[in-house]
Amino acid sequence: MNIWVPLHLRDSVRPGRVEAIKAFGFTERQARFLVHVLVFSGVFIERQYRAFTGVAHGQKTHDFLAKLVKGGYATPITPGALHRGRLFHVQYRPLYEAIGETNNRHRKPASLGRFVERLMLLDAVMADKHYGWLGTEQDKLTYFLELLEKDFPKDWYPHLTFGDGPETTTRYFPDKLPIGVPRHGGRRHVFLYLVTREVPADFRIFLLRHADVLKAVDEWTIRVLLNDPGAGDAGWPRA
Repeated sequence: MNIWVPLHLRDSVRPGRVEAIKAFGFTERQARFLVHVLVFSGVFIERQYRAFTGVAHGQKTHDFLAKLVKGGYATPITPGALHRGRLFHVQYRPLYEAIGETNNRHRKPASLGRFVERLMLLDAVMADKHYGWLGTEQDKLTYFLELLEKDFPKDWYPHLTFGDGPETTTRYFPDKLPIGVPRHGGRRHVFLYLVTREVPADFRIFLLRHADVLKAVDEWTIRVLLNDPGAGDAGWPRA
């Protein structure tokens, strides 16, 4: 196993991607935040932006959100009777193209429940700066191909195959959950798992899909994210 994986492969929020988003007229901090959103969730709430940038609620926050909406970069979503605050769905195709993720599913509309799940994943990633976080299929595959020195059969990676014959498509890491990798030294990897059902059948499938990868890395942790019943109606993240 190659523990000297290049740093630029250890984090989906890479300097090149941040620079590409800055080209749209965003500051360094705004661009870094937006790359996190593009890669890990596609959606955010104001509280997450303020926590990431250290900017208090006020004119600067208002200006950033207004720029996203007026510029067509994001669509505000106010969830009905819940009135727990607005979500901002970043769906602007050129932003995804700029980071090499043109077909990322985060651009597409989703149910409110799915958006809430993605907000939880974004919180988890931004809260732990001890690791680099991989969010896209290609980033994960590239990293592990380098880490395991390309001698690990590709069909041992978590995957799903669709179609038959020449129309076959294989999707790797289909659970689309962030993976934490060591930044400087260390060997421990963190696999996030978001609980969405009371019955653990999906978790068993997740373990089976990742069994070969878990055996191949030296140290690993599966970090289970649970919905906090005290967070509000329908598990709405704290605003």
